[in-house]
Amino acid sequence: MPPAPPAPPAPFAPEHGPGHAPEHGPRYVPETGDWQYAPPPPPNRSSGRTAVAAGVAVAVLAAGSVGGWLLWGGDGQEDPAAGAPGSVSAPATVPEEEAPETTATPSGTPSSSGTPADGTPPPGYRTVKDLKSFTLAIPEDWHRTENDQGVFYNAPDGRSLLQVFVVTESGLTPYEALRGTSQDGRTTKPGYEEISLERVTGEPDAPADAVELVYAYDRDGGRRKVVDRAFTAADGNHYAILAAGPEEDWPKQREVLRVALEFFEPGPY
Repeated sequence: MPPAPPAPPAPFAPEHGPGHAPEHGPRYVPETGDWQYAPPPPPNRSSGRTAVAAGVAVAVLAAGSVGGWLLWGGDGQEDPAAGAPGSVSAPATVPEEEAPETTATPSGTPSSSGTPADGTPPPGYRTVKDLKSFTLAIPEDWHRTENDQGVFYNAPDGRSLLQVFVVTESGLTPYEALRGTSQDGRTTKPGYEEISLERVTGEPDAPADAVELVYAYDRDGGRRKVVDRAFTAADGNHYAILAAGPEEDWPKQREVLRVALEFFEPGPY
């Protein structure tokens, strides 16, 4: 038998091609006269499982890091203001905004209306059908403003006002709302003094849950006195109506509130 022909030069192959380590380089096959690569070794199943497990561990750690960032606010410390998941803390105050800087609704606009069917307001007062659909009586020369704290009717000198606000927090009773107002006043209003916080009795037409808060505080070098009434109206809405003015005008504030409530009729706010 004649001797086998010499092997031709081996083809070029990368040292670390896919699946071909140096020990698995090309091999000459005399029968075909070609160079062939040996098949790559089967993958190490334990190594594969290790890689998958490592990947899962990394994913879990990454998810934990994101969850921790969302829960703790991203700085590694618990947010003291955060409540339980899915819970929302309702504010326990009925806001009072003094002389808001907003665009006024001038007298004589479509927000004015005639007197209600059950009578006429006292001299110096007029009834209005507010743009928010409720009706009440206000001093004749007071003008309307509105912001996110509610609807206001303001005296021309800006020292007195009447505010109408709808409490939208679910489950907050009128008493709880005014108690929160008083608690907030102790920290936000200089010289705050709670004069009374009482359930309304002796008024036949007053809602059963009506509550009244009277308080005073320092403002603009003087003393202000406020009377605030909260109640659930016939339409099911929880209203707060307050009258505020200089302390020396008292009990003018109570008279303004009394007339407003006497002619108050709720509407789709």
